[in-house]
Amino acid sequence: MNSTKLQLLVVDDEPEIRRLVSEILEDEGYQVAMADNASTARDLKKTIKPDLILLDIWMPDTDGITLLKEWIAEDSSLCPVVMMSGHGSVETAVEATRLGAFDFLEKPLSMAKLLLIVERALASSNQP
Repeated sequence: MNSTKLQLLVVDDEPEIRRLVSEILEDEGYQVAMADNASTARDLKKTIKPDLILLDIWMPDTDGITLLKEWIAEDSSLCPVVMMSGHGSVETAVEATRLGAFDFLEKPLSMAKLLLIVERALASSNQP
């Protein structure tokens, strides 16, 4: 792992998922910020400038797809965004990646798959 800790943002309205994902990522040496809704996620994205965002699709205030569209529209150099959903359908996953999400993770999350996708997404954004 490089000496600068990469900053990840986990956005999910379920406290257990946020805690679990952040613990796993912190064990791997990442710095993790957490948001439980879209409004907090917007603020954190501006202040911490994450290297990667894990974004839940179904949230009470604004859904993840809407938030992804918003971020892509305002930030052409947006970091990789990995969508997460426990109610995922193939259509949702396809739409998210078509809009610009790096990938899509289904809940319950496979930890091995989570780490693999996070590594791949970070590697893709570090390409010259």
